[in-house]
Amino acid sequence: MVTAMALPVQQRATTQFFYYPRLRLRPLWRSVCVSAGVVAILGACTTPDPNERVTGSGGTAVKYSSRQVSVDLTDSERNALAAMRDHSFPGSTREQALTAVAAALKSSGYAPVTVEKDTALVEAGRAEVLVPKWREVLRGVLKTRISMLPAKPDHQYTAALVSVRAAEGGQGVIVRARFDNTVWDSNGDARTKTVLARGDYEAFFGKVSEALNGTLAPRQP
Repeated sequence: MVTAMALPVQQRATTQFFYYPRLRLRPLWRSVCVSAGVVAILGACTTPDPNERVTGSGGTAVKYSSRQVSVDLTDSERNALAAMRDHSFPGSTREQALTAVAAALKSSGYAPVTVEKDTALVEAGRAEVLVPKWREVLRGVLKTRISMLPAKPDHQYTAALVSVRAAEGGQGVIVRARFDNTVWDSNGDARTKTVLARGDYEAFFGKVSEALNGTLAPRQP
């Protein structure tokens, strides 16, 4: 009669130790696959905005890069922009207006400011951080532990394009401004749209007027 030999306690413990993680791998991979499927389904069900143009895609189910979107203006938004982008300055020359526009942009924090006198164009940009530094650090630490954190606006860049032309009849000049704003979120995705806040355009033209009158205050450091 053959008697079965019992496995030593130490050997049984070692065997269970090495096989225990393998038993837990299947539920883990199953959860990963289910999560990826849910993300893919949600992405497919989202109705795209007809005015949004994706200029750079970083993947849908599996994100491997950042995503860039440009938002085109609707007809009503174009009409609204046309009503706020122009301002007349009677009695000013083109050279005076170009100098005043550059001064107004610098006073608003734009740098660098480029003036093209032959085409009467002024270009500038302004970068801004939207969250405090401590929140950036905290969010970075959390993302290393929780990968599915929702994206939040992180920083933005506003591009200014301003043109100067002679007014009809030769009485002064017309200054036309356009501001395009790009916002990056905490995932690195970017969204660009033209600024349509009337107050921003009125504030800019007010500073141009102050620069022409010599009353524009310098930007505080």
